[in-house]
Amino acid sequence: MKKTESGENKATRQCWECLKRRLVCDHTLPGCKKCQRAGKECPGYDEQKPLQWVQPGKVTSRRGKKNSPPKIYAITVEPPKCTELESESTQISKPTQSIPPIDPFFDKIQSQSIFNPFQSPKEEEWGYLSEDYYEKVEREAAYRDASEQAILDEIFGLGGRDKVQYIVRNGLEDEAKAMLKSEPYPLKRLQRLLHVMRSQDVPNYSYLSDETNDIVQAVNYYNVRIHPLMRRSSTLAPNPALMKFPLGALYILPPAVHHTLVCLSVNHYIHSLPSGADKSVVSANRSKIIQHRGNAISALSKYVSKDKTRSSDLSISSILVFMSMELQNPPMADWRSHAGGLNRLIGMRGGLRKLMKDSPYLTPTLAVFVLILTIANTCSPSWDQLDLCGNPDQNIKDIESVYNLLFPYMLCPPALFFDIMRISQLRQKASEVLFSGEMDTTHTLEAHDLLTRIEAFSPEDWAQPGEHYDEWLLIGTIYQSAISIYCTMAFQSLTLFPSTIEMISMRKVHGDLLLEGLRAGMKSPRLINFMMWPLTVAGVEAGFRDQATRYWIAAQLGDLSRHLGTSGPLKSQAVLQRYWKKEEPGWDECFDRPYVFIM
Repeated sequence: MKKTESGENKATRQCWECLKRRLVCDHTLPGCKKCQRAGKECPGYDEQKPLQWVQPGKVTSRRGKKNSPPKIYAITVEPPKCTELESESTQISKPTQSIPPIDPFFDKIQSQSIFNPFQSPKEEEWGYLSEDYYEKVEREAAYRDASEQAILDEIFGLGGRDKVQYIVRNGLEDEAKAMLKSEPYPLKRLQRLLHVMRSQDVPNYSYLSDETNDIVQAVNYYNVRIHPLMRRSSTLAPNPALMKFPLGALYILPPAVHHTLVCLSVNHYIHSLPSGADKSVVSANRSKIIQHRGNAISALSKYVSKDKTRSSDLSISSILVFMSMELQNPPMADWRSHAGGLNRLIGMRGGLRKLMKDSPYLTPTLAVFVLILTIANTCSPSWDQLDLCGNPDQNIKDIESVYNLLFPYMLCPPALFFDIMRISQLRQKASEVLFSGEMDTTHTLEAHDLLTRIEAFSPEDWAQPGEHYDEWLLIGTIYQSAISIYCTMAFQSLTLFPSTIEMISMRKVHGDLLLEGLRAGMKSPRLINFMMWPLTVAGVEAGFRDQATRYWIAAQLGDLSRHLGTSGPLKSQAVLQRYWKKEEPGWDECFDRPYVFIM
């Protein structure tokens, strides 16, 4: 330490910040004034450079680029140490030039399955040398570890998150082994489980140990009542997303999903009650739905308000789960606001294609979102459609690549499903031109091309040979007729198709085929769950038919509501009955406001 002429003490060396920025330090004690003027906190003059907190995702240094072919980098999956879990600081693992060596925490298949989706030879996709990618790998590994129901139930039956946190903090290998029984590397598995809880701000759910809790009862109800029903309908096309809900998984899910599960289960219970059930039971349970729905909205609002969790994978999946529940309870639903918000969050992540690539485990969730938007656009005015962010043609190509995940939810032939999307896109473009007072002949030609393509579809060629051939043929015929009616009536409302004898005859033939197919489909336990949208289309076409046909369609929707345990079919019934009273047949005459009839 030295003194100035005025007697003030001065440091004998530069502060670390000035040294880093290559500035001449003023050596002022206790801190450099140049750092203060620059708005930085002076790190001081100690011989040892002080540790600094680095914001997650911030790159502090890079290697110099060379004129050599690009290298593919990946993050090694060495899990964080116990002390690192307690610290807010982050550390990025060193990159390697190839797929990382097998971590003993994973077997060979697990290791490859985690890293292969993220491998890419493209230079613009090297962005996974960041904390975000590291967090993503950690999170996916934790989800995989948490996927086994027996393990989770065992963990949280022995003490919950507090016990897990205690074991991890103290590195108690023996207690971790006792908790996970024969699982290899138990402490590392518990570390990952705890990591995902912290990264997503998941609270400590002490109340889940109470078997009488609404959330615990809702999960048990889902496993006993809802899951078997959905399993029976997946005989033709097994859905890998259908599984019993592990009670222990509640501990790693956000509160919004908890409350949504209660709404889903109670709503199913109410609507599966037989006609004439005690109204006091219904009203008591309906108030429970209102309470938990409000709690779910509050929890989602908190997640979306934070930068850390606004567009996270867990937020996106939580919103979709909540929106799907809203579709099953239309009287209080505001699903369209949630769909618009979710669409914006997907846009914040770079669009549908990039999100599916960055988070492949979200792809089944995004496939359901695409299905909801597609069906919603058929039941909405032509001028009020919901678009996926990005180029429509590119979106169709991207969805084609994952249609196998979407197919079990609808059983619609792929070619016809994408024709539904193209019809809705053309409706939107044609309505914009129509409202401007102009005409575009290319829209008329495109509409005729779409109808020709639908008519050329052959259910016989598409039907899967084998034991269930007749049912595949039936569902193919139902969808061909329903989509042909949608195409004809929707474009007639926009004057793209004339009301000629030929068009009227075509619509009537498909209407007859659709009604015949629905009478058989509603009796099939493997097909009944997929009849809601075709029944709604038949109801729109029934604007040209007699009262007996309308009565049959309305009765079938009532039966379908009790079978599915949702109020969606009842909403469709109410919309159709209002439409029939007007005695003005037409697609836009029926759907003068946005609806969605899928669950």
